[in-house]
Amino acid sequence: MDTATNKTAADAAPMLDDFDAWLRGRHRWLQTAAARLIKWRRRPDNEEITDLADLCVLEASQNESPHFECPEPGFLSKAAGQAQVRLRKVSNVQGVNAIRNGATLDFGDASLMVIYGPNGTGKSGYARLLKQICGSKAKEAVHGNVFDKQSISPSARVHVRHGQDELDGEWTLARGPIPQLRHVHVFDASVASQYVEDKSEATYEPSKMRFVTSLIHVCDEVAGVLAARKTQLVSKLPKIPEEFKGTPSGVWLAALSAKVTDAALVHACTYTPELDDERVAGEAALAEKDIAGRLKAIERETNALVRLNQMVGGWKATLDQEAVKSLIDARADALVKRKAATDDAEKVFAGAGIDGVGQPSWKLLWEKAREFSVAHAYPAADFPHTDDGARCVLCQQLLDEESRARLSHFETFVKGKLENDAVLAERNVARLAGLLPVLPDIAEWLVSASAIKLDEADARAWFERLAARRQEVETAPTADAVPPVDWEPVEATLSSAMSNLDREKKSLTALQEDGKRKELSSRVLELRGAQWLHQQVQAIQNELSRLKSLAQLDRAITLTSTAALTKKNTELSMLELRTGYQQRFANELKALGGLRLPVEPESRQQGKGKVTFTLSLKGTHTLAKVESILSEGERRIIALAAFLADVTGSGQPTPFIFDDPISSLDQDFEERVVSRLVELATQRQVIVFTHRLSLLSLIEEAVKKLRSQAALEGTAAPVSLRVASLRRLGNTVGLPVDLSVRDLKPEAALTRLKNETLVQMRKAYDASDFLGYEDKGKSFCSDFRIVVERCVENVLLNDVVLRFRRSLTTYNRIGALAKIQASDCALIDDLMTRYSTFEHSQADELPTQTPDLAQLELDLDSLAAWIKEFNSRKVE
Repeated sequence: MDTATNKTAADAAPMLDDFDAWLRGRHRWLQTAAARLIKWRRRPDNEEITDLADLCVLEASQNESPHFECPEPGFLSKAAGQAQVRLRKVSNVQGVNAIRNGATLDFGDASLMVIYGPNGTGKSGYARLLKQICGSKAKEAVHGNVFDKQSISPSARVHVRHGQDELDGEWTLARGPIPQLRHVHVFDASVASQYVEDKSEATYEPSKMRFVTSLIHVCDEVAGVLAARKTQLVSKLPKIPEEFKGTPSGVWLAALSAKVTDAALVHACTYTPELDDERVAGEAALAEKDIAGRLKAIERETNALVRLNQMVGGWKATLDQEAVKSLIDARADALVKRKAATDDAEKVFAGAGIDGVGQPSWKLLWEKAREFSVAHAYPAADFPHTDDGARCVLCQQLLDEESRARLSHFETFVKGKLENDAVLAERNVARLAGLLPVLPDIAEWLVSASAIKLDEADARAWFERLAARRQEVETAPTADAVPPVDWEPVEATLSSAMSNLDREKKSLTALQEDGKRKELSSRVLELRGAQWLHQQVQAIQNELSRLKSLAQLDRAITLTSTAALTKKNTELSMLELRTGYQQRFANELKALGGLRLPVEPESRQQGKGKVTFTLSLKGTHTLAKVESILSEGERRIIALAAFLADVTGSGQPTPFIFDDPISSLDQDFEERVVSRLVELATQRQVIVFTHRLSLLSLIEEAVKKLRSQAALEGTAAPVSLRVASLRRLGNTVGLPVDLSVRDLKPEAALTRLKNETLVQMRKAYDASDFLGYEDKGKSFCSDFRIVVERCVENVLLNDVVLRFRRSLTTYNRIGALAKIQASDCALIDDLMTRYSTFEHSQADELPTQTPDLAQLELDLDSLAAWIKEFNSRKVE
């Protein structure tokens, strides 16, 4: 590859930023954990943690694995662009407070959703449900309807838009938060108190800090798995007897560690038969009281063993395989040679007058004749003497020509090579056979075997094999046909017995010298310790394996140290979190109109790379707490600033949920909060729960201004508003109504009250349903009073002055005020006085009764007629 090609490849390789380079410097198992966190987009489960622990152990053992992974460079920047999340709907609500089972709260596509309702209409129930669904840190317990006999576990179906995808799934209290909504942030009184009164860990962490925090959690969990494995490695090594602790074996065992090699263990635990014999001899010597007498006995026993050894050695010399083979081979050779000589004799004596000539008996006769002739008849002549006048030494007759020839032929045969070879071979067989031992009887042998402590059954069986071999060797055609005998058991036992006697003799002799007893006692103790160590060799091997496993786990645990991660998170907190959070808090406090409040965030290191924040007073001379100095409204505004500074830094386009955000705030703060909420709604979904009409009016006014501005600029409105009202019906709450009467113009509101509420009241009235009638009646009175209020603003004052709006609108409007007459004011005053009693609390002794249905219809028609008449008046 040329230089240009190399440059192109280098340019194509992804560049490592500082964070990537730092991560590449971590342990390989941790890099693998990082790569998997990126791939899974979640924390590992127990099984995956166990797998990471295995990789950690492999790395600690310096072993390779194809499962080691490395994170892709620039992974955090790729993960930064998250799709926008919107909460679309919560449906089929079950078992949540007094909310009707099967209820639905639809948030639609509006960027700003306001859920309004008087006290007791289910706002808190829905807010608690959403906190549980989103996993808010300030979530509250969710209970079912305590007035319902049937207990239902809380559940709901949650509909979410994630980017372009529409998702829905079942939520239950047992399953916990919905993963796609885990970054949804909820603000309420409980969250506010955490920011003002408690040290609150920041909900927001920059992506790098959040990632490192996840790695810290993984390290802790892997370390926990490894520590648990250590606790399972319990030593099963037997306790060494106290007397052996000072011996070389005891000292070695006490120093046993993971560094000991297998070869060193085998060497230390070796205990040979020779060492055991030495131990036995030493113990016997130490136990002997009559040393002189024992030495004499040893001499006798040694002599007996020498004799036995010589006897067995003689048996082995004549009955070993080589000796047996020599005898059998000699016998076979003699038979072959004798056959050859016999065949030759048959040819020589074929003309003999009698049978049997040349046979062994005849040969014996011939040899005797030879001896007689040489010794007595013809001592001066060779045998056979056949000269003239010679006589047969057997029959005494004169030899004729034929007889002399026959005798010469006989002698030639007897002294021929074939016959001579046969005779020599037969003599060799006789010689070898004469060497075969004469075995004692079995009883005599058992007595001899007892001297070497050979087991009687073994001694008997061995001797029977020996006797069978001795017998079979005389007739067996081949050496392989002779039953074998293993000489080693007897020889080894003999040798051991003689060695033991020799050692005992030396030990006893040494004991007669000064100081040798103590030396021998020490040696025997050393040998006993070595024997015990040898007996525990398997347990010691197991212990060594355990120690090596522990050392391996300890090395692995060091690889789970979070020091480098904590240090990195601390650096990131200094660079990305502390300064950023303080600046965001200052900006939020300014936006909410709280610059005059002497409060600043103070960060505190909590260990493991965690940074928490608390709000403190600045410029004070005493250590006063914020909650003890500032008013309730001031505490609420700085808590809201801290909350927004905390969660907006993440850049995650997730929804905000505010539950009664302007509690305890004055008009100035309310307007600032509304402005900020509307501004947030330009970037993400904002959901607001409230029971205050002032907040709803301010939100509507702010949205209206944005729409007007957008219309002037010819652009799309930046915020879309959706308002839903929650209502109560008997003991059932959380009934959503898209538009309440206060959201309608007075004429439309009156029409709705007449066509819906009054119709329902009449049905209850006709059915004698007192509770239903009273409940609907109170709802009618409350709504009717609101309509009267709206008539003051919209009809009587022609929208010149509106509640919850600071500005006055006079252009083309103020002239209409000239239409107002005293009778108009009297009508409004009468209706407001009478219907306010149903909205405000009354003394117990003056309980408010629901007006008669006819009176309600009359008042409704009167107000509708007045609106129509007032709007038709001319300005004079």
